[in-house]
Amino acid sequence: VGFAVMSLTAYGLVVHFRTDRAMRAGRVYLGLALVGEVLLLSGLMAAAAAAGTDMAAVREALGDRANLPAAALVVAGLGVKAGLVPLHGWLPVAHPAAPVPASAVLSGAMVKAGLVGWLHLLPIGTHSLPELGSWLVALGLVGIFGAVALGLLQDEPKVQLAYSTVSQMGYLAVTVGAGLREASVG
Repeated sequence: VGFAVMSLTAYGLVVHFRTDRAMRAGRVYLGLALVGEVLLLSGLMAAAAAAGTDMAAVREALGDRANLPAAALVVAGLGVKAGLVPLHGWLPVAHPAAPVPASAVLSGAMVKAGLVGWLHLLPIGTHSLPELGSWLVALGLVGIFGAVALGLLQDEPKVQLAYSTVSQMGYLAVTVGAGLREASVG
């Protein structure tokens, strides 16, 4: 619920100036945010159906290979918030439309919430999900290098900041993906 509330309240930051550009950015942001929330909720509901409503049991269920689709939905749902390629489309649109302090919130707290969700919900280090981990590593690498290339082609500083955020979150996605690929020993 907290993730959904944060997503919906950030809409106000994006549309603050109420220009045509801001309103379009708000629609793009809200559309992707809602897609992310639906994916996350679907993944959590699928895991809860397998494990019950206890969050520790849900995390355990997400580590079960039989629930790989649920874990993938959780990764994708939180990936929208984290700016994971190809789910990052809201960042370069929302940043330039929002006031400078709101851009800082979008690059700071908002995308890190996706990371916190991954760290809290995924069975990193306890269960091996090599397929999902490999996909996350690959998408993270595309984000690292692709977003830098796209950012270098931009003239507007806030759009450059958005692509820099996507790139930096790519490093964290690679790390989370690597943690999902291998369970810790001992």
